[in-house]
Amino acid sequence: MRQGAQAYSFFMLLEGTAEVRRNNRKVATLGPGDFLGEMALILRRPRTATVTLTSPARLLAVSAHNFRPLLTRSTQLQFKLLEALAERLAPPTM
Repeated sequence: MRQGAQAYSFFMLLEGTAEVRRNNRKVATLGPGDFLGEMALILRRPRTATVTLTSPARLLAVSAHNFRPLLTRSTQLQFKLLEALAERLAPPTM
């Protein structure tokens, strides 16, 4: 996915790795169990980062159309997303 692009899906990385870049600066490395694309769908804004697969991968994709209904049915997913968003916003620990 590309920073600034329209969001059509949410993804969970089942296997493999990916690199997250914001404004061409590496901000994270993702692995199995991590997810991506949720911020743009929650905010209904363009993608906030570019994500590139760095190894062969399998992903679970949820369309934008199905994303919010999925959240309303899964409190576990709601909590995971809130936890991840808080982690991204928290200042780095020493």
